[in-house]
Amino acid sequence: MMSLCQLLSNLEIYHITDGIEKARLLPRFIQVMEKNILLIMVIMLEEIQSKHVVCVQFFLWNTLDLLRYPHELLCVMERPSITMLWSRYTLWIPLYILSVAIEGVTVYQALPYIEPSASHSVYIHLPFLLMLYLSLLPVGKRKEAA
Repeated sequence: MMSLCQLLSNLEIYHITDGIEKARLLPRFIQVMEKNILLIMVIMLEEIQSKHVVCVQFFLWNTLDLLRYPHELLCVMERPSITMLWSRYTLWIPLYILSVAIEGVTVYQALPYIEPSASHSVYIHLPFLLMLYLSLLPVGKRKEAA
């Protein structure tokens, strides 16, 4: 189910390029790709799928989207709501910070499962790539929030 939802969220990039939605393309592209990478990692690693952190991550993603999409829909219809604007940006701040932290925890918890199952050539690079992803996660999220 989350794969389908994430697949549909790729349409956000097309909405921005078509001018339907007024947002910056690069930050949204980074956000969508980060979610895609994390979702693919969770799908590939069956051991991590049963972790509580994955459930919390999906809950936070969906909550953030439930705050964002109605506001954006009202803006596209040229009927912005002050209440939606307030709730989106007031609740968004703590949820977003928590989401970044949970993404980092998810990747960190996945590292032990990746190392033994990876082939020799990927074995050397994949854990380091995920550690690099962890270090760049706050930078990408900060860029998106701007």
